[in-house]
Amino acid sequence: MNRNDFRIRLVVVAMAAIALASCRQTTFFENPVMMADVPDPTVIRVGTTYYAAGTSGNSKWVYPIFSSADLVNWKAEGHVFNDWPEWTAGSFWAPELIQIGDRFYCYYTARDKNNHNISCIGVAVADSPTGPYEDHGPLVTWGNEAIDSYVFQDTDGQLYITWKAYGLTPSRPIELLASRLSADGLRLEGEPFSLLADMEDIGMEGQCIFRSGEYYYLLYAARDCCSPRSDYEVRVARATSFRGPYEKYEGNPILRGDGDYIQSCGHGTLVTSPRGRMYYMCHSYLIGRYHEGRMPIVQELVIGKDQWPHFKTGSTTVKAQPMPDVR
Repeated sequence: MNRNDFRIRLVVVAMAAIALASCRQTTFFENPVMMADVPDPTVIRVGTTYYAAGTSGNSKWVYPIFSSADLVNWKAEGHVFNDWPEWTAGSFWAPELIQIGDRFYCYYTARDKNNHNISCIGVAVADSPTGPYEDHGPLVTWGNEAIDSYVFQDTDGQLYITWKAYGLTPSRPIELLASRLSADGLRLEGEPFSLLADMEDIGMEGQCIFRSGEYYYLLYAARDCCSPRSDYEVRVARATSFRGPYEKYEGNPILRGDGDYIQSCGHGTLVTSPRGRMYYMCHSYLIGRYHEGRMPIVQELVIGKDQWPHFKTGSTTVKAQPMPDVR
């Protein structure tokens, strides 16, 4: 091989290496993943497709449903309800989707038509994540308010429903309560019990629970959720038993707005990809764009060496995120 041939071969190898490196570069997306008012988002995975829903307030069509193949690009798929369920009087907040067996459940908050001062948690069931859903009426009526449900299925198959409760007694703070659920997901079993109390008086809601290793991790939102001064943030506690006691992380919050692009964030659901990567979808306000509502963002969550969850890009929101690994 002469010197010119050798140089040509070096150039070809170098160009091939550059091309390969370029192919391997991670692509990015920008939060929010929906430029629309979709508060309190819930997300589940069915096979390789993700489904999400969000708060609809007093709209005629209740809880918009979306689908996505990558957690970033979403398509509208209709609504959980096309008409208000008979027992309700509006204020449709915080839906939670879950698959139990081969059926799909939507647990949701609404005002009771017989007493507009009380919010209850109802449940509806469908054979497909996009519906149609059949309403089964109120499931949780507890104190003055029972809102922000989340359903967790333990490794032994036992179902639990959790919710935010306040108005229990004048002396009790806001609490996250839980109860066992029947196998069909339609009835409470046993007495409700407390998971976590708002002893700091900073608000506590929008919880979701997952298990990793020896711990149950409880993600929750705190502070001002919804005003122009919103400073909503994501916090975490953990326990070695679902019933607790839960230990609050000393480094809370684990996610808050960056103060530049995203003002505040919180109230979301964790979903796991086929390879076990964990992604958290919650809502956010953009700086100076309060009137546009709360828009969903997605960030990856990992368990650190300290056995606490952390967001991969840090404890403040980051607009540009690596595309989720949904393989």
